[in-house]
Amino acid sequence: MIFRHGIKSLAIPDVLKDLILKHSLDKKQILSMKVDDLAFVLECDFETAKIIQTSVRNSSNKSMLHEMTELA
Repeated sequence: MIFRHGIKSLAIPDVLKDLILKHSLDKKQILSMKVDDLAFVLECDFETAKIIQTSVRNSSNKSMLHEMTELA
């Protein structure tokens, strides 16, 4: 399976990663959506969408921190 835009690195179960890929979403799109809208698009409940969005946000924060450390 091909994981795009860092979806593979998310700290969530593979079934949720598959759900994201099924709907062709990337991290940037997930972060720009309201949780209610994400739940609607992914056809999942609010709590699941919130878990996904939190994981993407945490992953993005770690990535930014890593990039900043490399620049120092």
